[in-house]
Amino acid sequence: MTVSGVRWLTAAAMLAASCGAEIANPTGSCEASGDGARAGYHSAGDSTWLPDCQNSLRREYWRVFAVSAASAYTIPRLDGEPRLQPVCADATHAMAPLVDRYGLCAAAMNQEEVSRVNDMAPIDALTLTHFLHLQLRFTATDNWLGIDPFPIPADILDACGLHPDINSAELNALCERERDRLQSGIGIAFSYTGPGATELVARLNELYGIAPAP
Repeated sequence: MTVSGVRWLTAAAMLAASCGAEIANPTGSCEASGDGARAGYHSAGDSTWLPDCQNSLRREYWRVFAVSAASAYTIPRLDGEPRLQPVCADATHAMAPLVDRYGLCAAAMNQEEVSRVNDMAPIDALTLTHFLHLQLRFTATDNWLGIDPFPIPADILDACGLHPDINSAELNALCERERDRLQSGIGIAFSYTGPGATELVARLNELYGIAPAP
């Protein structure tokens, strides 16, 4: 995000705050499609999902939930997020003040740090998630998980449903495994490897509207 974009969002937040105590979305007037919960991953609780009205993707990976007009948290959390590391290495980056304010360059290690990450100004949380969505691309990895970032279970099922007629047997096996997990309600830690995982990566990028890598 450009510096001018950050300034625009900040000005919008100030205007929203002046309109009263109601939790307003500083990015625009778009309506949330539900409460923001994602099956097999998280619930919204009593929080209010504030979707990024300026998001260029088809859906959000990082979601902002407000608990008041002045406090919000994100799911997934942003502390230690690899896509913020270039910001951490550049003190002149437009995102650097926000990343530093909430201590996001490393994973939170104690309750004080966790509380800070979970108590962001809504405009700050939305500015950070907007920036991250500009960097988002699912990729196959060599670590135990096999896909970066972590594929959200509901996203996997939606990705599996994009082209069911041409899904490979390997991808179908991953899809069935994920479907069985959600139906069972048991939070099993899966890894995603092999040809089916590579195919799933492409489907996830398509689902989010992320253009193929050049």
